[in-house]
Amino acid sequence: MKNARRISQLIFFLFFLFLFFQARYPYEIHLPSDLFLRSSPLVGFITIISSRSFIQTVIPAFIILLLTIPLGRFFCGWICPLGTVIDINDSFIKRKKPKRSELENRRLRFLKFFILFAILTASIFSLQFIWLFDPIVLLTRVLTLTIYPVFVFLLTGFFDFAFKIGFLEDQVYSTYDFFQNTVLPIQRPEFFASMLVLLLFAGILVLGLVSKRFWCRNVCPLGALLGIFSKYRLTKRYVSESCTNCGKCRISCKMNAIEDDYTINNTVECIECAECVAVCPPKAVSYRFGKSTGANEIDFSRRRLIQSGIAGLSLLAVIKAAAKDKTQAGKAIRPPGAIPEDEFLDRCIRCQECVRICSSTGACLQPSVLESGWEGIWSPIAVASVGYCEFNCKLCGQVCPTGAIQNITLEKKQKLRMGTAYFDKSRCIPWYSQQDCLVCEEHCPLPDKAIKFDIREARTPDGSLRVVKFPYVDETLCIGCGICENKCPVVGKKGIFVTAANNERIEPA
Repeated sequence: MKNARRISQLIFFLFFLFLFFQARYPYEIHLPSDLFLRSSPLVGFITIISSRSFIQTVIPAFIILLLTIPLGRFFCGWICPLGTVIDINDSFIKRKKPKRSELENRRLRFLKFFILFAILTASIFSLQFIWLFDPIVLLTRVLTLTIYPVFVFLLTGFFDFAFKIGFLEDQVYSTYDFFQNTVLPIQRPEFFASMLVLLLFAGILVLGLVSKRFWCRNVCPLGALLGIFSKYRLTKRYVSESCTNCGKCRISCKMNAIEDDYTINNTVECIECAECVAVCPPKAVSYRFGKSTGANEIDFSRRRLIQSGIAGLSLLAVIKAAAKDKTQAGKAIRPPGAIPEDEFLDRCIRCQECVRICSSTGACLQPSVLESGWEGIWSPIAVASVGYCEFNCKLCGQVCPTGAIQNITLEKKQKLRMGTAYFDKSRCIPWYSQQDCLVCEEHCPLPDKAIKFDIREARTPDGSLRVVKFPYVDETLCIGCGICENKCPVVGKKGIFVTAANNERIEPA
């Protein structure tokens, strides 16, 4: 059973990576790249509550939740990719044999339930912050914003070196073409807030120095939700009379779920890892069908339930007050197909799936800092100085797991207005120095160009007269894709910029 679990963990982790790298242009949906995000019960449960609408894409999450009732927390032990990463990390940490007092220390197990109910309370009042705690979201985000850019940097550096080896030129180019068509983006990705994301993820791994699976034991609210549903599971840990009370099962237990007499298992905490079965010298431990006879108590008192509710409301008050006083709402350029701002923030889980897939086309999407206010931290925004929204691409809506960005048709997407471009006449070459520049108009993707010219005679700085094409934006046509700003040849601050003025939003399906 232990070997089967490890094989399952490896298969699902590789499957997770496969889906991650599949999110690129061109994107043909055989399996949705956001399948794991759709399958997180925490994502499905909280986003439905916070958005007050049923989201069809998260139906797999409720299948996992229903299977947890008879099978226990199998997702945590057999599927969760972050759990697999934590297990790998823990395997490199050398620990002394734990003392009995350490095995009996369960004081922090309540914390994951505290976080879960705080999140739930806030979501009832339309403040959704599962993006800070959900394990699938956490791993997807750190892969997108930190690990993937480092991987691309190292891989492209390797090819830059390999291209200089003359006698291997054909083999190197064929290999490079393969990677270019499978995992490499159009340009080396650079994302905002990457270091902070990496530090948070590193903190989760460092917690392994305290105990095995510290995050899963004490912090993960998804584990808490699954633990509540696994309380009455149909499998139990059976210990035969040949048990010698050696205690090896308790020492090996990743979740400290085995009670003091070595026989009773807390099904709320058990993740079905089968480590206790593998280490038992007399082979006295096995798993069978049947209801557990243990207390199976959830480490969460009524007082802590009230405290978690107060914590959720306090966080809600702080965020909403900050948003009211220092809001940047309306200044952030959202991806095409984004639903109205309030609903968008309720649904967006900051997984960065849209940011990741955009890096394979125009590369305009970035995780926001405070451009959309405190409530919008890490939500996706379009930054034209970094990239542009590719006219023939609608991939961000295809990979959004919660419908914050709607999966609309390409024809509809090409007519949606993300923002509007404006010229800075103190920077634009024709307006500033009376010299022709056609770059923005040439790159405008619209069939009927949104950038047009007012052709007239003008006096140059040296006093002579010449005919100059002065560009201007037809605001009735401009969709705010940002390619004009991105391609503008002016060094530094560009001569044309895109704002979120007159943004158009579509209603959620």
